Amino acid sequence: MKIKMILILFVLSLTLLTAQNVLIWDRDDGSEISDPEDPWNYVGLEAGLKSALSANGVTAEIDSLLADDLSQFDIIFATAGIWCGG
Repeated sequence: MKIKMILILFVLSLTLLTAQNVLIWDRDDGSEISDPEDPWNYVGLEAGLKSALSANGVTAEIDSLLADDLSQFDIIFATAGIWCGG
């Protein structure tokens, strides 16, 4: 029984590690913050997500519009801005 559980967890972990279809939904109306690596420049809020994913070998698609069919993506991240206007 233990071997079967370990095998199932191993297969599930491989599935999660191979999730390569990633969307970053940039819905923050163009909000920018100071770039932590170069304080003289400003970057969008999605830059940190893109950088972290790239450092782990995952290429993400960035779009400000949410697609009608999301079944092509394994993971979706959404940026919502730096404060709530409502």
